[in-house]
Amino acid sequence: MLGGRPVVEVVRLGLIPYQEAVRLQQVYVNRHRAGPAHALLLCQHPAVYTTGIRHRPYPAPLLDRLRQLGTEVHHSNRGGLITFHGPGQLVCYPVLNLGSFKKSVRWYVGELERTIISVCSRLGVEASTSPHTGVWVRDDKICAIGTRTCLQTDSKIHIERLLHIQFYLEKKSLIRP
Repeated sequence: MLGGRPVVEVVRLGLIPYQEAVRLQQVYVNRHRAGPAHALLLCQHPAVYTTGIRHRPYPAPLLDRLRQLGTEVHHSNRGGLITFHGPGQLVCYPVLNLGSFKKSVRWYVGELERTIISVCSRLGVEASTSPHTGVWVRDDKICAIGTRTCLQTDSKIHIERLLHIQFYLEKKSLIRP
């Protein structure tokens, strides 16, 4: 901890396949379980769709059509619906023990949204929240947020959140220099 605040290691992974990012997230989760080791993994993915666990499975014909377009499709264990990931989009995977911060999921997601809105503002983009999770520019979603929670008990409770923050930077019309 530095000045009472946890230190978070930022790891820049570059452009990596989705499955490799999942593997690396597990490496960091395992490292974190051995002792506090907060990390923020930053990357981009080649074109891939991921489906979350929020609703019933997507129809196989729909997923097959996406594969025919030349993209991979993977089921993920995060919340949310179907999400496209691709080059030019920043994807962030925090591996954190929220007990070092604050334990409320609502607080955590709200802080993430406020942080993204602040970053957008610095880029000249007017962004806001809506009743739906994520950050929006008018009717366009500029940031998707999906979390996965691991609860492990021993002498303490560890709460880890894997987060997917995806910036849609390819929509250059949203950014005003």
